[in-house]
Amino acid sequence: MASSTIDSRVFGVLFASKEMNKIFSDENRTQKWLDTEAALARAQAKLGIITEQRAEQITKFAKAELLNLDEIGEGYKSSITIVPLLRVFKKAFDDDSGEFVHWGATSQDIMDNGLILQIREAHALITKLLTASYAHCIEISEKYKNTVMAGRTHVIHALPITFGFKTAIWAQEIRRSLDRLEEIKPRLFVGQLSGAVGTLASQEGKGLEMQRLMMADLGLNQPVISWHPSRDHIAEYVSVLAIIAGTLGRIAREILSLQRTEICEVEEPFLWEK
Repeated sequence: MASSTIDSRVFGVLFASKEMNKIFSDENRTQKWLDTEAALARAQAKLGIITEQRAEQITKFAKAELLNLDEIGEGYKSSITIVPLLRVFKKAFDDDSGEFVHWGATSQDIMDNGLILQIREAHALITKLLTASYAHCIEISEKYKNTVMAGRTHVIHALPITFGFKTAIWAQEIRRSLDRLEEIKPRLFVGQLSGAVGTLASQEGKGLEMQRLMMADLGLNQPVISWHPSRDHIAEYVSVLAIIAGTLGRIAREILSLQRTEICEVEEPFLWEK
């Protein structure tokens, strides 16, 4: 049973695509946690903290399809940390390598990295779709650059413009958001590994090097300092998404207004999917 319209099999399509739902699914979230645990193990093996054999085993079994997600969910009745995952993960091993998972890390290290890895996938999808929208606006602008229409101020006819001029404004607005999406990447795609209170004390003097190796493995930037209590970069990203939503909403509203029977200057095609 759906708990919200977003989860609804009927209305959910209005809020997210299949691709975006997959990115933020329980399966993918769990996989990103496991990817983080495996990268940590590989970094520790390179520094001699755990053996290469242990790291190989951890990497081998770090697959969400090997775990019982329902059992992990049951664990969250008594814990809001990464512990439910670890308990189920350890059952997947055919030796004692599970005892070396999560060595010196804290729950937020794993969850924060998992979130950033999910956001990175979502960012790529949003960028792809917005790039296509930009290209489409450019194409329309070129095609209709000489198609005259009424310019309006306060919805009243003013000097004439062209439809291509209007859509070129849309294109530039989208282009600015594409630039924002690119500019935020160095601040947004930053990993996390710093231990319970953010000091790396549990890593016995090898924390910064372990951090560097782990982030290189995950393709994330190394943090200057722990960001456990900081969420400004995520808030910044949400702000960029809000700007994008505002732009696309404005364009959709303008198309809706211009295709009214009384105006009928533009028209959307009617698509019926079988």
